[in-house]
Amino acid sequence: EELPAAGLDPLAWRDPLRKLVREIETFPAPIIAMIEGSVWGGACETAFACDLIVAARDATFAATPARLNVPYNVGGLLTFLNAANLRLAKEMLFTAAPIPAERLCSLGIINHVTDAADLEDATYAMARRIAANAPLSISVMKEQLRILAGAHTMSPEDFERIQGLRRVVYNSQDYAEGIRAFKEKRTPVFRGE
Repeated sequence: EELPAAGLDPLAWRDPLRKLVREIETFPAPIIAMIEGSVWGGACETAFACDLIVAARDATFAATPARLNVPYNVGGLLTFLNAANLRLAKEMLFTAAPIPAERLCSLGIINHVTDAADLEDATYAMARRIAANAPLSISVMKEQLRILAGAHTMSPEDFERIQGLRRVVYNSQDYAEGIRAFKEKRTPVFRGE
């Protein structure tokens, strides 16, 4: 119900997910995501925005906008690109298939994978190790890394083009079909129109 019927891009600077991701990224202390179960859609982006990720062995991660014919916003795409390499980001966004935590750990996207029974202990042990270090140094390094990770060269024209591409989807018949199918709990029939 939060997505518009047609033609309007619902994501803006004040979008709650964008605000949450910005808060995570700019918070002066490290934020550790402790993941058990599945994190899909915006939850996946939220986890990727965290500084460190510790996940249960059976956790899965998925980016699912392609299932509804919803384009991902540019800020969210940058979150994925800052967490994963381009090929993995494309796989996640194009297939919308869940990726196991162990695979993401082997690719350096997740810091540690552990048994679910040990998840809390492993996460808190990491937090204690961080807390034992100099907080000002960590805060400054976190901000430096955030700025460097976001240092993607792009012209204003390219940024406008990327933003404008989202309208192609929001003005499409497939967008309306994706929303209808989601509400009717059925598989959408996309026609590329």
